[in-house]
Amino acid sequence: MALIYYERFDCDDQGWNRLVGAHVFHQPSHPPMRERGLFMCGISEARGHTEIERIDANFHVLLFCLGGSGELFEGDHTWPFQAGELAMQPARGQRGFRRTGSEPMHLVWFLLRDEPRWAHLNAAHCYVKPNPHGWALHDAVSMYQREAQYSNDRQSYTLVMPALELLCQQLERAVGPSEASPGWPQQLQALFNAVARELARDWPLDTLASQLHISPAHLHRLCLQHLGMPPGQQVFVLRMQKARELLASGLPVGKVASLVGYQEVASFSRRFRQYFGYSPSQSPQQKPSRAPTEGS
Repeated sequence: MALIYYERFDCDDQGWNRLVGAHVFHQPSHPPMRERGLFMCGISEARGHTEIERIDANFHVLLFCLGGSGELFEGDHTWPFQAGELAMQPARGQRGFRRTGSEPMHLVWFLLRDEPRWAHLNAAHCYVKPNPHGWALHDAVSMYQREAQYSNDRQSYTLVMPALELLCQQLERAVGPSEASPGWPQQLQALFNAVARELARDWPLDTLASQLHISPAHLHRLCLQHLGMPPGQQVFVLRMQKARELLASGLPVGKVASLVGYQEVASFSRRFRQYFGYSPSQSPQQKPSRAPTEGS
């Protein structure tokens, strides 16, 4: 995630802030946040002057107000918010928020990566709406922050990963994906449909994961969960299925090997035999297929 954006903090020293971030320079930090679309989250209480503005930030800013009041601003437009409401600043643009009123402004907040998982949060402008999940998120963030600190302190037993999973579930309940937003099965299907159209191309795990703006480890888990096989295995199956189709059309083995991404005919023939149980030079219509035995 690129970190090139303008950020202006105009705040006095009153109040407090606790956070956990995805990068090592955050205190505490927990890099697995990135795989779940989180850049940073925290709990804050502002008692004095507080105004924060960002230009072209590539993350969404979610402010769940627990007490006091504030307002979002974007140019000359403002959106007041108070306890029990979610104040939302979509990614990009020039947007900010400030404390208003005389009471402390108590917030639980999230910076969410601008990626497909949170695509339903994109909007032309800021907005405010009622949301009853603020205190549940407060408790989840508090627990996660403590467990992340234990992990950073290298304590032998922490609950940081279960705390992260609980936090993500609470957040999805609060701002869960809209019905129109494609889920992971649909996104994986679209990804591998694209792979099937370009089987001659090299498809390492990093390249596959970058198409969905997630980490290789996250893609591996998603493929096991929704497809029943790791991503490399899925690419291998697509190559073998296309190879049998091309061989049945009468193309020579060497040409088929090249079209499905193999530079060496011997390697292609070995993999084909392992998958189907017969060599590519034999007629595919005369041989039954078997379940895959290895990944590419």
